[in-house]
Amino acid sequence: MSISVSPSDGADRLWSIAWRVCRRELRGGLSGFRIFLACLALGVGSIAAVGNVSESVLSALERDGRKLLGGDVELRLTHQEATGDQIEWLTANTERVAELATMRTTAYGPDQRRLVELKAVDDAYPLFGEMELADGVPFDGILDQKDGVWGAVTEAGLLERLRINVGDTVALGDIDVQIRGVIATEPDKAVGFFNFGPRLMVSMDGLMETGLVQPGSLIRYYYALDINDNETPIAFRERLEEQFEDAGWRIRDTANANPGLKRFIERLTLFLTLVGLSALLVGGIGVANAVRSHIESKTSVIATLKSIGASHGLVLRIYFLQILVLALIGIGIGLLIGAVTPALIAPLLSGRLPIDVTLGPALPSLIIATSFGVLTTLVFALPSLLRAREIPAARLFRSSAGLFNGSPVRKRDLPYIGVPLVLLLILTVLTATDKVIALGFIGGSAAAVVIFTFAGQGIVSLSKRLITGRSAFSRLALANLHRPGASTVPVALSLGLGLTLLVTISGIEGNLDNEINENLPDSAPAFFFLDIRPDQIEQFRGQLLAQDNVSDIEQTPMLRGRVTAVDGVNSNDVGPGDDRWFLRGDRGLTFAATPPPETKLVRGEWWPADYNDASKPLVSISADIGNAFDLEPGDTLTVNVLGRDITAEIANWREIEWQSLRMNFAMVFSPGLIDKAPYSLIATAHMPREMEEPVDRMIGMDFPNVSAIRVREALEAANAILAGIGTALNATSMIAIVAGVLVLGGAVAAGRRKRIYDAVVLKTLGATRANILYAYALEYGILGLATGVIAAVVGSVAAWSVLVLIMEANWVLLPMTILGPIAIGLFATLAAGFVGTWQALRSPAAPLLRNE
Repeated sequence: MSISVSPSDGADRLWSIAWRVCRRELRGGLSGFRIFLACLALGVGSIAAVGNVSESVLSALERDGRKLLGGDVELRLTHQEATGDQIEWLTANTERVAELATMRTTAYGPDQRRLVELKAVDDAYPLFGEMELADGVPFDGILDQKDGVWGAVTEAGLLERLRINVGDTVALGDIDVQIRGVIATEPDKAVGFFNFGPRLMVSMDGLMETGLVQPGSLIRYYYALDINDNETPIAFRERLEEQFEDAGWRIRDTANANPGLKRFIERLTLFLTLVGLSALLVGGIGVANAVRSHIESKTSVIATLKSIGASHGLVLRIYFLQILVLALIGIGIGLLIGAVTPALIAPLLSGRLPIDVTLGPALPSLIIATSFGVLTTLVFALPSLLRAREIPAARLFRSSAGLFNGSPVRKRDLPYIGVPLVLLLILTVLTATDKVIALGFIGGSAAAVVIFTFAGQGIVSLSKRLITGRSAFSRLALANLHRPGASTVPVALSLGLGLTLLVTISGIEGNLDNEINENLPDSAPAFFFLDIRPDQIEQFRGQLLAQDNVSDIEQTPMLRGRVTAVDGVNSNDVGPGDDRWFLRGDRGLTFAATPPPETKLVRGEWWPADYNDASKPLVSISADIGNAFDLEPGDTLTVNVLGRDITAEIANWREIEWQSLRMNFAMVFSPGLIDKAPYSLIATAHMPREMEEPVDRMIGMDFPNVSAIRVREALEAANAILAGIGTALNATSMIAIVAGVLVLGGAVAAGRRKRIYDAVVLKTLGATRANILYAYALEYGILGLATGVIAAVVGSVAAWSVLVLIMEANWVLLPMTILGPIAIGLFATLAAGFVGTWQALRSPAAPLLRNE
């Protein structure tokens, strides 16, 4: 075949020739590119899998928005029901209205009690979706009063805890209700990550007879609306807000049916995707090594092509097309993994979400994963392709040793690498739900690459200095770390990045778990008591203190209010950010004449103990809220309490340790106005573990309206959630470790022939297998141990940064989060080195000595 190409030949002809040569070379198979394909498949597959699952869940949320919300529009009020005028207007301006109420209370069986999430519904419920009970029991009329007893349905967990069956009765406030069915599907159940008890559902009329509805009780009323078909939810909201400007209700529509679940899914997707990108970054090093090795193996082919007239541009096109075709194969494998993974995850999600999620490939996620794969390939492959293009044919014919040594990429070629790199960074930021976290990931990744590049070079430099004055086999091990073509730097970089990610995630998860299981229980109260009526508090305290070893009883009034304005700016117009939780929904608030115990003021002054000016209410806020919204003493907050807007002047900031589990409130008001509203009290108490059950029984018998929350159970629930998230992150981070091991295996395979030759020569000179194994074990042991130690330091610093600077949590050095990754790095390098060495030891000497 002649490849004589003149300068006048067009680009189309060059690409045509390049494609013909590329196809002929690819006929030889994919030998040498297994690591290349595996690295791309792992990274792309993890990104595609996470994206597919997330897209499926978010699409289901959007599709089932009406069912999740219970209507086209939902109104929520705290403490109070809608007025008669409001109900009349809603009935006249919608197709249907369903009224619901929720609260936490205690259900009593024959000898057990259980905190439940009580939900009361009217006859119109549910407006959309189906309320399904186990065994096909019909829901219609099941909550009605029969033979003087109101009906109820519940989740199976309550039956198990109270040791009762369907048909038995439980005490609920002042009445008994009969359990007539087990809930199989509750269409509008919001996902609560900290639900304190199983669902118990009764009728609205039944709730009114329980005696649980008292002034100040923490009860929420919901109104699900089926609006007219010719009106959009947005238009209806505008009419509603114009009609009832000061109603104080929170309005949601189908566009935001389950915001908590949506935010959780988006944030978890972000972190899992960034972990997947880390795996792709590590795999990119394997791509770079594979391309470099491939180009070096094609030295004679490139020289031949150039000698028969091939231009630099044609050579570049040939091998660019080869790498692109191989990359598309690897990406295709990754997309297949990403498409299949949701089917494996589906059983894990079954029954855990209030929606029917059809898990499957999502085209946008597959496109994004493909884009990441292509751009990563270009960023890591182009340097080798561009440098090979510039090397003259004469040098290629002389030797392939040190092909790229001293051949940096020329300045004119930087745009070819810079453009895909910039596009990769832009894609990372644009596809992230939190741009700040994405930018932090980019900065952290760049810093880690620099650190481990210098670390690898440091290992090389140090091995040169330590090589003298040691045994022959120790010198051999150290020499292998800095010999020409040694893979020390790429192995340190790839394996180090994967181990750093594992150390970071393990450090964060371990510290949070340590905070929940070790530190918090020492200072946390045993119980939180809710819905104590003001007229009960003295008797309540007295009976608690009469119990053995019960101490440190604290109490405070509590109301619920929604922040409607921040220093005169409507809360809807306040910019987005992580601190918008303060503006979402109702917030707990209290009032006090004197500072709460252990209060630490950081700005402003507390009001006088006798302050009682109803015309000028004051409020104390937490320092983190003040910082987040740039508020100063003298600015104002407007809070809607029971339908009335109360504008208070900020008097001071308080430093709050939320992790202390004390009765902390973001807002504490001065007396004079807010204390005139109906309120209940909450209390905490400390006691040894063996007293929890007796106290729980005593409260249940003497104060049936009071809900007792065991802090230990809440901590265990939080820990279970944290463990699940940590498992997902650790599983994904292991993909980065696997990619690093693949790069290590590729490096060992690339030097396989030289190691076989070295082993043959050493055996010929009298070295035993033990001597050779010792030399190679020392080499890989030094590399793995050094990389693991550096990764432990870098990962610990990263974990500290996330915990202390971002999450504002405590950090301690946990040995297992350090020693585990170091052991993984040491084991991975020793295992790869052993495999390569064992192949060398098994090779016969005669063929190599004759051929050499």
